[in-house]
Amino acid sequence: MPSIMTNGIRTHYEIAGRGPAILFVSGLGGTAAYWQPQVQAFAEEFTVVTYDQRGAGQSDHPAGPYSIETLVDDVQALIAALELDRPVLIGHSTGGAIGQILAARDPQLLAGMVQYASWAKSDMHFNWCFRMRRALLLGSTLEEYVHGSALFLYPPEHIKANAETLSPTLLASATRFPAREVVLSRIDAIMAHDASTALPQIQTPTLVMCAQDDILTPPYQSRLLAEKIPGAQLKIVPQGGHSFSETETPLFNQITRDFMASIHAPVIERGV
Repeated sequence: MPSIMTNGIRTHYEIAGRGPAILFVSGLGGTAAYWQPQVQAFAEEFTVVTYDQRGAGQSDHPAGPYSIETLVDDVQALIAALELDRPVLIGHSTGGAIGQILAARDPQLLAGMVQYASWAKSDMHFNWCFRMRRALLLGSTLEEYVHGSALFLYPPEHIKANAETLSPTLLASATRFPAREVVLSRIDAIMAHDASTALPQIQTPTLVMCAQDDILTPPYQSRLLAEKIPGAQLKIVPQGGHSFSETETPLFNQITRDFMASIHAPVIERGV
C-alpha cells in the first residue's frame, strides 16, 4: 500500500480502477482490507479508494485520545491529498459516523453517501455491546477478543457454516492488532459520537442500509438515520448481520451499484 501524509499522520491507502470515485471507510477495525469483497467488483467502473484509518492497519498509530471529529479531519485531508473529485463515501458503522459529520461539515465535498450499519448516537444497547467488547479487550487474550467480537459482526448461520475459514482469518488479524490502548481510545470515540444536530444539515444524497439481524447497530438505528437525514433512502435486507457486505456480498454490491447509478446517471444529450 502506498502512503501519504494527511492531517499529521502517515496514511496508507490503495487505489484501483478508474471512473467516478468511491471512498470506502471502514468500521471500528479501520482497515482497507475489510472492503476486499468490493474492490474488484467496483474497480471495473469506478476509482475505488480504501485506506487504513488512524490507529489501524499500516497507518500511524498515535496515542489518543481519538474522536470521530479527528477521523473526519483525516478523511477530509485524504480526499484533498488524493485530489478526489466529489467521491461517493461508503461508510460502514464507524465509517458511517465519519460520513455523517463530514457531509454536514462540507455539503459540496461528496457526490453521495451510503450509511451502512451505522448509528447517530449511542444508546444503552450500543453502550452495553461496547462495554462487553472493552471488557474482552482488557481481560482476555487478543484471540479471545477477535472471536468474541465476531459474534457481534456475523449471524449465527454464517459462523456455523464458515468457522473453519473464519477462525484462521480472525487469528491472523490478532497478530496485526494495534496496541490495546489505541483500540480502547477508538472505542471511546465511537461511544461518544452524537450526530443528532448534524443529521438535519446533510444535503448529500444518502442511502441508509442495514440487515434485519444486525445486533450491534439494529435496524432502528438505520430508521432513525433515514428519518433525520433529509431525503435519505432506506434499505433493510433480511439477513447478513453487522457485516453483510461480507456475508451477503452480491446483494450488498448490487444495492450499492444501484445507488451509484442513481448518483452518476448518464446525461443524455438532446438530439442524440
